[in-house]
Amino acid sequence: MSDPARPRAVPPSLLPGDADSAAAASRPDLPPRWPAVVRLELERRHRAMVAAASQFHAARVLDLGHADHRHVVLHALHHGVTPEQHDSYDAVISVAGLARFPDLAAAVSVVADMLAPDGVMMAVEPGFRPGPMALVAASAGALLPAARGVHLARDLPATVRSLGLTVTDVERFTMPTLIWPLRPFVQLRAERIDAAPPRTPR
Repeated sequence: MSDPARPRAVPPSLLPGDADSAAAASRPDLPPRWPAVVRLELERRHRAMVAAASQFHAARVLDLGHADHRHVVLHALHHGVTPEQHDSYDAVISVAGLARFPDLAAAVSVVADMLAPDGVMMAVEPGFRPGPMALVAASAGALLPAARGVHLARDLPATVRSLGLTVTDVERFTMPTLIWPLRPFVQLRAERIDAAPPRTPR
């Protein structure tokens, strides 16, 4: 029986030559009501982030685009991060995975605890458009069928910074869809950079 706190690495190993199955298994499990144009763009960005994690030799990857990996964070939210889980991932990838958690700050806090020193977090999530109508728009947008089961219009970069991770890259972009709550997205890269220990006086 597999340990729910230790999901498989991403992408999962499959039989040699099973390229189509490998591609399907590595795709993030995006909400089925989201338009194809949104899903295709998120899948493209997901592939790029998985490739980037491979380039810097991240052997331990937590991919919140997959339900079993999100379960690791959910379990930690309910029961706490175990000593074995602290510093246990070289990279955390999220493609609309954090949008599944009602409390963004709590989920990112767990991710920060699980990220190894010098580890990298890469995320693409529904974004936030500041302004006086932002709260009204977010509330109205949550009623649309495509928005059910996800949490939109949150400020991911500010949340990540507030929890001690260093944001190194931010890109805000607009999806070409008529479903307006799914138009603003943000992609970021953040690192866990631990402060150097104080020098012992001689």
